[in-house]
Amino acid sequence: MTNPPQLAVLSVTVAFSAFFGPILLTSLTPHVQPWIELLPISWGSTPLQCAPHTYTTTLVSLSPLLVYIHNFVSPSESRALVDLGIPLLEPSPITGYGSDARGSRARTSWSAPLPVTDSLVNCILARAESFMGTLLLEGRDNMGQAQLVRYTEGQKFDLHHDWFSRPRILDEDAKSGRRRLYNRIATIFLTLQADNITEGTGETWFPYVKPVTSSPAKTTGAPNPWWREHEDGGMAFKAIPGNALFWVNMFPNNGSGDGRTLHAGLPVKDGVKTAMNIWPRVFFGPDA
Repeated sequence: MTNPPQLAVLSVTVAFSAFFGPILLTSLTPHVQPWIELLPISWGSTPLQCAPHTYTTTLVSLSPLLVYIHNFVSPSESRALVDLGIPLLEPSPITGYGSDARGSRARTSWSAPLPVTDSLVNCILARAESFMGTLLLEGRDNMGQAQLVRYTEGQKFDLHHDWFSRPRILDEDAKSGRRRLYNRIATIFLTLQADNITEGTGETWFPYVKPVTSSPAKTTGAPNPWWREHEDGGMAFKAIPGNALFWVNMFPNNGSGDGRTLHAGLPVKDGVKTAMNIWPRVFFGPDA
């Protein structure tokens, strides 16, 4: 049985919690929420639970298909991904015929593969895979390994395609003799950080992409906050943290690369731009 002094302490504790609890919760939530977003939720053998998405989309181009994604990741997710990848950065490679080369003048950024075992990375990849719907065949294709890329003063990536002109084979498949090749069916380019970048620099430029309709600058005089029509043709997309570009790299009817997806990472003036590349893989061949 609870004695009177204990009962008195218990009553005061309950009253204190009832009165001050909501006040403390309201004041602490803005500070605690960013950390809550990053916590993996796992109960026993239950699979990892990821934060629900809050993104919205804008269809930019139908042919080639290019979609602008608003708020694909939260600020706390962006910071965590940057912190994860920065210690791993090395000079960015250029993908060639079956191998990668570093030190090219065409690509002067820094990059790093992100750990495949990291829970946040897997949550972002799962979000990206869900966004793509039926583009990948379950059990055959996969999302590939995500890559962090960083551009500082003057760094760039000249015009290039993300698809391979000659499909590639995974190292483990080459060693085991598995007869399958892969190509990058699509790209999600996600900006995580854009600090103190001079306006009109550090953009992602597609010289052959045209918007479905004219930009607001031509119809209302108001500048578009996400992209502009480039002076040399096509569209240039601003580096806005949390936002992403999605485009399809290959023609679905024959699996060849779409030359209209040619794009460049324009040089950064001042500041720093950090982003995440996601290249979903489609496999084919006798053992795919």
